[in-house]
Amino acid sequence: MTQPTDGHPADSDGRGTGSGPVEFTDVPSPSGRSEVEQPASRPRSRALLVGGVATVLLLGVGGALAVQQLSSGGPQPAEVLPGDTFGYVQVDIDPSAGQKLAAVRFLAKVPEIKQLESGDARQKLWELAVAQSDDACVKAFDYARDIAPWLGDRVGFGFRPGGTPEQPNVVIALQASDVDRALSTLDRLTACGAGGDDVDLRTKDGYVILARRGQGDATLAATDQGTLAQNASFTSDMEALGEQGVAATWWDLGAAIKEFAGNIPAAELPSLPPTVQGRMAAALRFDPGYAEIAGIARAVGGSQSLQPVDGAADALVGLPDDTIAALHVSGGAAQLEQAWPELEKQLNDAASASGMDDTIGALEDELGLSLPDDLKALFGTSFTVSVPDQDFGQTTPAIGATVVTDHAQRAEEVVTTIEEASGAAGFLTKQVDGNRLYLSTTRDYAARLKAGGRLGDSAAFTAALGEGAGADYAVYVDLDRLEALYLDEVEGEARAAVEAMRSVGMSSTVTGVGEAEFSLRVVAN
Repeated sequence: MTQPTDGHPADSDGRGTGSGPVEFTDVPSPSGRSEVEQPASRPRSRALLVGGVATVLLLGVGGALAVQQLSSGGPQPAEVLPGDTFGYVQVDIDPSAGQKLAAVRFLAKVPEIKQLESGDARQKLWELAVAQSDDACVKAFDYARDIAPWLGDRVGFGFRPGGTPEQPNVVIALQASDVDRALSTLDRLTACGAGGDDVDLRTKDGYVILARRGQGDATLAATDQGTLAQNASFTSDMEALGEQGVAATWWDLGAAIKEFAGNIPAAELPSLPPTVQGRMAAALRFDPGYAEIAGIARAVGGSQSLQPVDGAADALVGLPDDTIAALHVSGGAAQLEQAWPELEKQLNDAASASGMDDTIGALEDELGLSLPDDLKALFGTSFTVSVPDQDFGQTTPAIGATVVTDHAQRAEEVVTTIEEASGAAGFLTKQVDGNRLYLSTTRDYAARLKAGGRLGDSAAFTAALGEGAGADYAVYVDLDRLEALYLDEVEGEARAAVEAMRSVGMSSTVTGVGEAEFSLRVVAN
């Protein structure tokens, strides 16, 4: 690893940037050999090793949060990373007081994490990481002596231009309460495996900055020109995200694609969907009853991208009470209409390569359908697939679908046509009731779908989806009901962890033109 030797003045931490590597005689040298003697097959770059170890340590939120003070200040990693950073990940074991308390209460319900509440959780995770390493050099480090005296609460990973898909240009900002001791330890840690010369160490505002060899000074210079925290898009997105929890991430997707596109010609990139060229931000948050990854997405292209859609708000909440899994999509017809020109082009291009012409026309003639209108009738304004609790050993499992559409009768005819074309005529039970089409593999479940239920009153459901019950896209899984299918195959501590989980919910909703929010929740018993 290289440290500054350019004679720059000391930074705010008082560390002279002209210092050379600090040597220690009380810790064995890496594998007992000089760097020249190390095998060429050993990994070269160790920056990610340090960042990975730091992340493992900082993710020990269960016990660490329980003993931390309720608040502390200091800069965030985004304040010491360059403004051209297009991808960012931060971990913070000192978030808001509410997040700390919620995290402790939720994580205490998971057996493996509950054990971390006694003692220093970060030390236990360090010992776990070392135990899984086969590197004698890494095993020589002692947590109390080498790590605890300087490790801070925050770490940030910044992805900058100038890398490749195989070797991205990653800058790591690791918070340190004692920068000198941090540099001393990181000198030795990055030297493990003879990869230290691939890393530059610099310091800024209470952080150790790890950059690729030869990039340390340039990274600091770029930061002096403007930080990620001063990037208008970043600040706007993170403000919209709100509570950043114990971990958060932000990506300029268009810039990331251009950086990592590899063999995709640059001229083709503008044709990517606007949502892919936009931005996203997400955070890992806690509630006493669940852990959640919540985020926002912002597309480019305004009205040509994300659009609010109409759906059936009761599509999920009105399902039978014993539903164990459900998938819901709102505005399928509108989305199909928007996507149809590109989809038709792709189908015709694929057929043309095989010497065929007019694929859509051929399908219409063969099936007797009018495309895309008949498919729009089938997907309607709401399309929901659901599975009830049952004995899956029976011959035909019960699976159903509820379609809300202005053309329910035509939707039934389209399903019948598809059944006949596939040789499965009469396989599905079909019932039309007003603007709703009920489909099921069994007659009994079709009737139950039509009668409706009160799934929305279930605590497992409301905790998993919350306000997302009326989302544009939603997935719900009742883990407690599904356990019977696989619990006998799970043993030991893993079984206790599985039993601790209650349900899962995923949802996404377009909140405005070009804007959406999403959530993934895991609910504990």
